[in-house]
Amino acid sequence: MTTQTKTVHSTYTWRAIQQSDIIAIREMTAAAVEVDKSEGSATEESLNQIFQILGERVETNTQACIAPDGNLAAIAFFLTRPGEAEYLAMIDGHVHVDHRRKGLGSYILGWLESRAREDYENIDLDVPMVIRTSCADHLQDRIDLFEANGFEASRYSYKMQRDLHLPITEKSLPSSLQLKGWTKELDQSMMAAFNEAFQEQWGVPEMDEQLWEQFFTGVPQFRPDLTYLAMDGETIVGFCLNWVDQAKNEQTGIQEGFIEAVGVIPEWRGKGVASALLGQSMREFLAAGMERAALDVDTQNPTGALGLYEKLGFEAVRRTITFTKVIR
Repeated sequence: MTTQTKTVHSTYTWRAIQQSDIIAIREMTAAAVEVDKSEGSATEESLNQIFQILGERVETNTQACIAPDGNLAAIAFFLTRPGEAEYLAMIDGHVHVDHRRKGLGSYILGWLESRAREDYENIDLDVPMVIRTSCADHLQDRIDLFEANGFEASRYSYKMQRDLHLPITEKSLPSSLQLKGWTKELDQSMMAAFNEAFQEQWGVPEMDEQLWEQFFTGVPQFRPDLTYLAMDGETIVGFCLNWVDQAKNEQTGIQEGFIEAVGVIPEWRGKGVASALLGQSMREFLAAGMERAALDVDTQNPTGALGLYEKLGFEAVRRTITFTKVIR
């Protein structure tokens, strides 16, 4: 089932998601904010990013559910990432609040798994196939759906926030290091430092130029003027890559700076590099008009990142559960 329509419950039809659906998707996710207690609706920027990442595969890797009145009732999409260790399919979907409890969620999940399996059969790699998705820990209907379909909770993460008007402790880099702002010329070196810093991290793939641009420094939220590097001569030993999602800030009414990735290469850990970079980022966020800083952290991060963020005044405000299903 790709571009052809398919009848579900004799009333709904399905087709690939189209660029013209963006407004309807935004309205659908906005309608669920109060019900799901979510942080906000999908933004035009975030939806355009999905289209860009999918490219031509939007025709095969997405589905839009159309209600009898012609309105959007649900969406589904997935991204795949072949790798040396596993073949990963990252799946996601959403059902309009007016069309829930009709079996659409189960149908979406079944379609996503079926299509991911088809993709896997077409690759020439002898690696495990893994399907992964996530939801906030208070969405019991989604948790029940995933578990009923063989998914298991595999990881937990926090979104953490910090009020930038509270005192920010001054932390300096080790005397042999220099603080520099991001430049285009240093971008590939920062990617290499990211790969070295995150090589032990669960669920973090090794970046190539395409992935790095799609997910980090090529996105509209990236703030090069607020991104900082710790340099040992010409070598990047630490970084704090920062975003500002202005569309989301307008939705929430709060100016938030987001610490998208902070990392230190192994031989420089435990020397205060991350603390100095985070302190610099928070001060610059405040100077740029931000009211709070936020970040996501894996609760089982082996580098002790959670404890560091707590020491710097960050507090957990939301927990997300990652669910995994191993196909083979």
